[in-house]
Amino acid sequence: MNKIIEAYITKNYYLLSNISERITKHHDLSKDLLHEVILQLYDKDEIILKSYDDNSIRYYITAILRTNFYSKTSPFYYRVRREHTLYVDLNGIAEMESDQESFEVQNIYDILEAEFSELNWFHKSLFEMYLTLGSLKKVSKKTTIPLPSISRYIKEARKEVKTKILKRLENED
Repeated sequence: MNKIIEAYITKNYYLLSNISERITKHHDLSKDLLHEVILQLYDKDEIILKSYDDNSIRYYITAILRTNFYSKTSPFYYRVRREHTLYVDLNGIAEMESDQESFEVQNIYDILEAEFSELNWFHKSLFEMYLTLGSLKKVSKKTTIPLPSISRYIKEARKEVKTKILKRLENED
């Protein structure tokens, strides 16, 4: 990484953090996004900009932040956001309150893992392949199952796990 860009990141970390929060709309992944982009910048051997003033560097880093957050082919998506989407369906469950106390997020994740392990072998193996390969197309090519079928099976697996978790949480009340 260029020393000028490294110095800019060090000096303006708080500003970059705010930009990341605005891009993610104050999502809990904003710090992860910023750190992933910083790691990507460190991995680059050479960064060529027309000018190395603060505005150019800020614009360059902001463009990388936006691309990583919104693109489904970005390194950030493959490393962080894709796996996070498993828990998006269950977002409201962590905020549910019982008569005694609210559930802890860790308990929900433990329940989620237990329910995923109870899926039938077909849905489970397709879902694991989807997480590993990163796209429905790749799973379809590897398994020679048509893409619409893969999509349906993944949705069925997510729905089944979600309903089991909701039932399990209702029973615990």
